Amino acid sequence: QDQLFVVTDPPHRDVDHQTVAGILGLDVQALRLKIGFPAPEVLAATDPGPAHELADQLLDTGLNVRVFGGDRLADLPWSRVASEYAFGEAGLTMELGEGTVALSYDTPVTAVYWKPPPDFSAPVPPPAAVSVLSGADLAEALQFQAGVDLFYREGADVRRASIVRSVSDCVHPEEHRSVSPTERLELAVAEIARRFDGAVVDTRLENVRPRRRFAMGDESFDVDLRKMFSYGTLLLRQALMAAAPELGDLPQYELGSRVAYVLNRARQNEA
Repeated sequence: QDQLFVVTDPPHRDVDHQTVAGILGLDVQALRLKIGFPAPEVLAATDPGPAHELADQLLDTGLNVRVFGGDRLADLPWSRVASEYAFGEAGLTMELGEGTVALSYDTPVTAVYWKPPPDFSAPVPPPAAVSVLSGADLAEALQFQAGVDLFYREGADVRRASIVRSVSDCVHPEEHRSVSPTERLELAVAEIARRFDGAVVDTRLENVRPRRRFAMGDESFDVDLRKMFSYGTLLLRQALMAAAPELGDLPQYELGSRVAYVLNRARQNEA
């Protein structure tokens, strides 16, 4: 493994800001903004030796971080969006492009909830347009929408299905159908947490404003290296592309969902 990522895993403990600022080469004000970010964020991408050394230093300061390789992100599947879903007595059923998926409530699931803040608005793609997309094209179409990704396993393979505010329609129970799409999505997240045995529900991408990505030739783009590997920076894009070409241009929620899943799996494996 040539390159590892050192990633924050908030919330943090009682952080020694002055020491962390010195380790990362930031002033304290910039550091407070960086580690105050509620969602996981890449701090460094480097060889295994330096990556683990940096992680150990940061852990000693009260900052929660984890280390993993870019292959962990690249190995995860793209989303498949449910056109319809229903919470039944025995499990959750979702109508995906390739057919119906039924998950019993004893299925181990990791759910990642992502939603822009209330003051953020973006064009809503029509469900019919989204239904014909897949892979990176689908992630791009959903980059400013709200939804919840469900990661689960079929044998040794990780699967992923998504309920999206602007696309997915709940067909049961009735109380889910009589509210706004935002409230319906929030109800779906609550139902997942309540009904699935031992479900892990990660809400750290809730109310996170999607950031703009680096664009070649855009002179207005802020390339201040104090941001280091924050989402949208050239440094992060280069590091992700070095790990796997398909990771280099991921929308923020797509990358954030993958990172959140990897972090939660690491925590579960330690339990």
